[in-house]
Amino acid sequence: MNRREIIDPHHHLWDLANPYPWLQNPMGVGVGGDLNAIAQNYLLSDYLRDCSSYDLRGAVHVEADYERSRAEEETTWVQSILNGSEIATGLVVYAPLQNSNVGALLDTHLSNSAHVKGVRQILCWHQKPQFCFVDDPSLMDSAAWRRGLNELAKRNLSFDLMVYQQQLNQAHNVIAAHPDVFFVINHTAMPEDRSTAGFAQWRDDLKRVSNLPNVAIKISGLGQTDWAWTEASLRPYVLEAIEIFGPKRAMFASNFPVDKAYSSFDRLYGAFESITKDFGRDEQQNLFHDTAKNIYRL
Repeated sequence: MNRREIIDPHHHLWDLANPYPWLQNPMGVGVGGDLNAIAQNYLLSDYLRDCSSYDLRGAVHVEADYERSRAEEETTWVQSILNGSEIATGLVVYAPLQNSNVGALLDTHLSNSAHVKGVRQILCWHQKPQFCFVDDPSLMDSAAWRRGLNELAKRNLSFDLMVYQQQLNQAHNVIAAHPDVFFVINHTAMPEDRSTAGFAQWRDDLKRVSNLPNVAIKISGLGQTDWAWTEASLRPYVLEAIEIFGPKRAMFASNFPVDKAYSSFDRLYGAFESITKDFGRDEQQNLFHDTAKNIYRL
């Protein structure tokens, strides 16, 4: 039996000999639940073993909250362990866009790896403190932060946009104001309100965002807001995201090893396959492979 070809546009690697404060300090229960099970080394060999049932043709490593003041070291480390790999690779690195020296930091990342494709700065703000990743809910609206987006445009870098569903209107305004930057919504816009009303609001806000041409979505990370997920609980979010963005602007991603806290790689991608089993061949090829290849320029 032939293995399905995939490009995984969102995974992490880490070695706890490096500084990852969130993995090395006592971990409280937040939006992702109890993540102590993943507070151990996760190296390239571990990742390749987890996804071995699939024909991995490419992957995008996304910054993993390395010590923020030393973020460029993560790029050097990831590049060092990917050297010699036959997998088409992209890197999404961390940079604080509001900092006046962000241009210099981006140039350091780019000099540390030829595979840097984009930047992620997590922007998740929530009224519940344990769900917050940032202190300032207005960061996206600040002039300094917006100037940082201009630095991405100068270098042809995309921006991985990780926000909660209730921040989508704010995100829409950012995306609309920066047509020269391509944005990739992370983790299906973190739909943590699983009520009927919450789903409807998530859907409607995503539709508004999708009307902008410079944005795509990763269908991933749903375990973080649905710890005991089933295929049935994932299905409406997966199908709605595909319907809203279309297969050429939607892509499946693992978010491993974070989502390993909720399921195996095979169970997660098996659910994606089952949910889309009646899709056309080209549609499936886009969702599992081509969209990620095209957007991250692998």
